[in-house]
Amino acid sequence: MPSLDLFAAFVDAYPPAGSAVRAYLRQRYKDCSLNVTTEMMQVMHYLWRHDGVNQQEIANAVNRDKASLTAMLDNLVRRELVERRADHQDRRNKLIVLTAKGRALEQQVLPLMQQMYEVASRGLSEDGLRASLAVLTQITQNLTLAKN
Repeated sequence: MPSLDLFAAFVDAYPPAGSAVRAYLRQRYKDCSLNVTTEMMQVMHYLWRHDGVNQQEIANAVNRDKASLTAMLDNLVRRELVERRADHQDRRNKLIVLTAKGRALEQQVLPLMQQMYEVASRGLSEDGLRASLAVLTQITQNLTLAKN
């Protein structure tokens, strides 16, 4: 078991890393005159890989509550990046589907994300990233199980 100080340092290092990623991407979006937020792009990134899913699935994937996601999806609909369509399997549900404009945005954003990955991962190894991911996953599982 790691020392309390080491564990605290690890946990404390996580938020600044996430903030640095978001700040880097925000600046790149601004430089390219893309009027989007990192939160919107998190949703769009999920949809680029899982188009036509319901709002709850997106909320779970991007770790947002359904209410805040509703406002974000409304914004994406107004920007004509996504649309809501009836779910023929469950009429109470709406599926979130990319528009042509939403799919085209991927071609603008993915190079910026790739650039961020290249910059952020300098000096990191595949094994180091896998180990860090495993640690974060284990912490999440431990705390999720502890609250039940």
